Amino acid sequence: MDPPPAAGQPAPTSPGTGADGCRPGEACTVLGTEVIGTTHIQLIGDPGGRSGRLRIGGSASLSLVVELTVAGSGVTLDQGSLTCVGAGISACLVRGTGPTGVVGQAVVGRSGTWSPINRAFTSTAGYLALNQVYGDSTPEVLAATCTPGCARVYLQVSQITGPVLGCTQPYPRLTALPRYPDVSVPYAALRPCPT
Repeated sequence: MDPPPAAGQPAPTSPGTGADGCRPGEACTVLGTEVIGTTHIQLIGDPGGRSGRLRIGGSASLSLVVELTVAGSGVTLDQGSLTCVGAGISACLVRGTGPTGVVGQAVVGRSGTWSPINRAFTSTAGYLALNQVYGDSTPEVLAATCTPGCARVYLQVSQITGPVLGCTQPYPRLTALPRYPDVSVPYAALRPCPT
């Protein structure tokens, strides 16, 4: 397979929330926390997990609040929804379960600047994660996808801001993916995805 093209442009950050990550008059809670270096990242959501924002930084008064669009896909966010990977370009993936499977949105950070990516990632087999596959300075999104009838499962690997890099061979079940539950595959194992 050829190397991936250059990454696309991130989406702008949406205003309208307080420094604590909550909208005025809205009850909200911390659903998850990750730390990359000295940067603290918190997933802030409403009590039902129907809306979410990332609060990135130190104290509430010095934090950047990023509005997430993934909750608009009909997914529910919970305490397992946030995962982050530190790299040359760090990334967080916020994912939730909904009617079409697991849907996620990435937010990337470099040199203290964080931006949401205006793209949804979907897993029909219930596994969506970040991991290093291509070997550049940015983690990739790994999405487990069912074959028709979910008889077999393969992994689709995508750049966060670019195209699908490829897919793995099919496996008999989700737990048979390489190194499950911390799935990892080498770039050389990817092949064109089924159509």
